[in-house]
Amino acid sequence: MSDPSLSARLAAIGADGFVSADEVLFLRKAVFANGVVDAHELDALFDLGDRAQKGDPEWFQFFAEAAADFYLREEEPQGYLTPEEFQSLKARVLRNGHANALEIALMVKLMETATQTPPEMAAFAGEQFKEMILAKPDGPVVDKQDAVLLRRYLFAAGGDGHVAVTRREAELLFDINDAVEHAHNNPAWTELFVQGVVNHLMAHLGYTAPSREEAFRRNAWAKDHSTNVGGFFKRMVSGGFGAVIDAYKDDKSVHAEHNEQRDAGVAHAEKLTRTEADWLAARIGRDGAFDANERRLIERLRELKDDLPEGLKALIDRAA
Repeated sequence: MSDPSLSARLAAIGADGFVSADEVLFLRKAVFANGVVDAHELDALFDLGDRAQKGDPEWFQFFAEAAADFYLREEEPQGYLTPEEFQSLKARVLRNGHANALEIALMVKLMETATQTPPEMAAFAGEQFKEMILAKPDGPVVDKQDAVLLRRYLFAAGGDGHVAVTRREAELLFDINDAVEHAHNNPAWTELFVQGVVNHLMAHLGYTAPSREEAFRRNAWAKDHSTNVGGFFKRMVSGGFGAVIDAYKDDKSVHAEHNEQRDAGVAHAEKLTRTEADWLAARIGRDGAFDANERRLIERLRELKDDLPEGLKALIDRAA
């Protein structure tokens, strides 16, 4: 971006607070033409995000893709957001005190595409999301774009509970619901609130990605030509069919282990524990009344009443 005319054109983009689809096309072709984002380009992108927090859908998509590319390609193994990278991202996001919608969408994109992110990132993104909802000029409200982004956040594969909703995320749903109780929210918010809490109660499991250290170990094994991979196959063919079975016993499939663990976990997760029941019973009526969304949640749980513990059955009867 050393070309003065290019720099001037870039500085003019977003001057009115809006980035159009045509301007995004210019950014893709002229500024990020090589498809790789460097640190200077990332700075320019965040500066543009400060100037223009609104735009065509292409602007939100491009901002998230370009910034995520920088963070997930910067270090080996690619796809892992390191704690140091998260702190760098957090500093950028908080330079104005709080995250804007573009930056929250970026964090969601990272949690969707990363193999693994630091545990504190999901908590940070959730708090920033809640602050954005609470700080809206016309009062707290969940619009359609908020609901879509929050759904992506909750079920991001590289997030806090992977594809399951954690207790912290379920608490976030209740906090937002309390704040927007009297607002004209998009109908998608009600369904997301109910689905999210039920997911936490009934299916709080997800695939656990290998740690960054484990990914390094696997990468090193794949690149180490001294590893006697042939020994495995030799054991298979030298002793007939029985040796094939023995060889597989020695080198048990990682995928098979994951499947066994997940099957056992799903069976456990389908049963509500007493702790979860006590939490929901205390949380759902904490302000002394049930709002419309909480009643919708109770209706959904009523369909599962025969399988619920006594604490939740009493709650449902009380709300009837």
